[in-house]
Amino acid sequence: MSEEAALKETANSQQVTEPSTLPEAEEVDRASFASLKDKISLPTWTAITEKPFHLKTMSPVQEAVLPLLPQLAEPFVEAGTGKRPARDLLVRAKTGTGKTLAFLVPAVEARLKAIEAAGNQGVQDAGLVQDKKLEVRVQRVYARTQIGTIIISPTRELATQIANEAMRLTQHHDGFEVRLFIGGASKVRQMRDFMKGRRDIVVGTPGRLRDLLENEPEFTKAASQANMLVLDEADTLLDMGFRDDLEAIINYMPKQPLRQTFMFSATVSTEIRQIARAALDKNHVFIDCVSDDAPPTHAHIPQYHTVLPNAGEQLPHLLRLLAHDQLTNEKSKIIMFLPTTKMTQLFATVIRQLGATCLPSGKQTKIFEIHSKRSQALRDNTSRDFRNDKSRASILISSDVSARGIDYPGVTRVIQVGVPTSSDQYIHRVGRTGRGMNTVGRADIVLLPWEVGFVTWQLTHIPLKPLTTNELKKQVTELAKTYDATAPLEVKEQRNVLDRRGYPMPQPIWPYSPAHEKFNESITSFVEKIDEEAVKEVMMSNLGYYIGRSGDLRVQRNVVVEGVKDWTVKTMGLPAPPYVSPAFLAKLGLAGGGEGRNNGSRDSPSSFSRPGQRSWEGRGSQRSWEGRGSQRSDRRSDDRERGDSRGRFTNDRHDRRQQSSERDRHSFSDRDQRSFSDRDQRPQFSERDRRPQFSDRRQQPYERERRPRSFGVAE
Repeated sequence: MSEEAALKETANSQQVTEPSTLPEAEEVDRASFASLKDKISLPTWTAITEKPFHLKTMSPVQEAVLPLLPQLAEPFVEAGTGKRPARDLLVRAKTGTGKTLAFLVPAVEARLKAIEAAGNQGVQDAGLVQDKKLEVRVQRVYARTQIGTIIISPTRELATQIANEAMRLTQHHDGFEVRLFIGGASKVRQMRDFMKGRRDIVVGTPGRLRDLLENEPEFTKAASQANMLVLDEADTLLDMGFRDDLEAIINYMPKQPLRQTFMFSATVSTEIRQIARAALDKNHVFIDCVSDDAPPTHAHIPQYHTVLPNAGEQLPHLLRLLAHDQLTNEKSKIIMFLPTTKMTQLFATVIRQLGATCLPSGKQTKIFEIHSKRSQALRDNTSRDFRNDKSRASILISSDVSARGIDYPGVTRVIQVGVPTSSDQYIHRVGRTGRGMNTVGRADIVLLPWEVGFVTWQLTHIPLKPLTTNELKKQVTELAKTYDATAPLEVKEQRNVLDRRGYPMPQPIWPYSPAHEKFNESITSFVEKIDEEAVKEVMMSNLGYYIGRSGDLRVQRNVVVEGVKDWTVKTMGLPAPPYVSPAFLAKLGLAGGGEGRNNGSRDSPSSFSRPGQRSWEGRGSQRSWEGRGSQRSDRRSDDRERGDSRGRFTNDRHDRRQQSSERDRHSFSDRDQRSFSDRDQRPQFSERDRRPQFSDRRQQPYERERRPRSFGVAE
């Protein structure tokens, strides 16, 4: 069955087809929000067209959904005879197309109508024709006991963003309240606020919502009477393994057609169709806002890939990519994605330390860090600070919690280190750049030699251009010469500037060419101070991640083990790879659990290698690397995770080995001594009079927490 036929099968009643996003020049042809003035409440319309959104024309997905109002927001009424009008929606729309408003506006309007209907019904049940006081009293009780809409989002960051949008949309509605339920924040506080206030819109992540439904009777009772369910980024919810949670949550809610359901997804796969059959009413509308012949949203972004000649080139190449962006953009704003949380923690420290001496902006470069091991409050603060940052140079080092749905304006480049979980995830990461009208953006992916299979097998449909380490080095060298000769006056004037206390201010590096020439010296000096135990923890987490990806890379599992261990020596400077126990390897599924055992196993690195050749050389390619293109060379995000993770360094690796027998080695989780936080990102108190947002901890003192002290290399 073709995809088109399968899509039609999921919506057996009506279908609305909408073309993809039109060019900017055709925006005037889009429907105006003024056309909704008589279809939605005045406070909602005011928020959209005036403060705070100031919108004039609709996006394609908004133009397809919002004209269905006001019928789409009408409360369910049993139809006597004839066919009921469709109330459920399955919408295929890409991220970043305005779909948040497309489901929030109907949710708000449906809640207003449900409250009004409850008041009228209360008066009728009392045998009265009209009683305004009774009507208001019934409406107040209804709003405080029953949930209007439950919105499920795959990540905490995206859920927070949706909740803030809902608060902005309803700021002209008296008493309208939004509740946010996500992991990493106090469940007690969340339930306390839920019990004390109205329950108009609930936004949450699957894990926390299911926890509440199973353990909080009051929440369970309120959800059992909810009017609407919205599944945002439904494809991502399934990709992250939340299907069981979604099915459990749906079972706690009213059945169709009492429950109105919206599903929004960038793709409509077999799994999406299965969930649609279970969650949506048979009489639903399918709205397709993605044209089959439309170019992908990432197609306009220049994309480059580098397969490193060896692991020792990883840090120099990454630093040159960062320097290249700072030399080519007046305001450099970069997101660097890492495959695991441990690697994100380590590289945040590496870039923070080496960036001060190896990047053109020097110590002026702001480093932000987000991953699942950070507390939710700290992640919110970091996300907000990076989003609002307008400095000369900033870098967000992140795991996949920022890969999809989160809007960071002005991002000039996305750098992916290692292999993402899928080709779709690669695309979603690339989509973080080039989002502003004046931002072209660029994407780079940097792979170790044994990771080449991801490009040759998984990204064949992506317009990637090869970039060798030598080519980048030449480019940065030329840019450095130009920068040294034509540096802006403010860069030169910042030299030797003192702050109010008489200390030197953070300064950009000028001239930059000498610093670029000393890259290798700076890196070698730095890696000698890295804690060997920290590197081992990263290695172990990478093994757990990459063993599961070996099939996508078209390499044997022992090749992955050998490659990850090689990284600890050539990239992180260890004298020898850390020991990996046979028991641990057995848990990862390696035959026999041994490191050097052959025994004819398919997983043996020597089974397919030629003498003198590394086991990954010549492997993982669909066809020869030189023959592809032009001169090519060289689980779930558990929203229950919480707490900060810490790491540290020692002054001398040799001294550390001598002391290792006398004291226990610490790990990233040593809370008393180590932290990955950045003191420069500490939130401040201001603007208490404006309406608070979920991510603005400066205005929610009960959710603030003290930031742990930052760590680094001892002087």
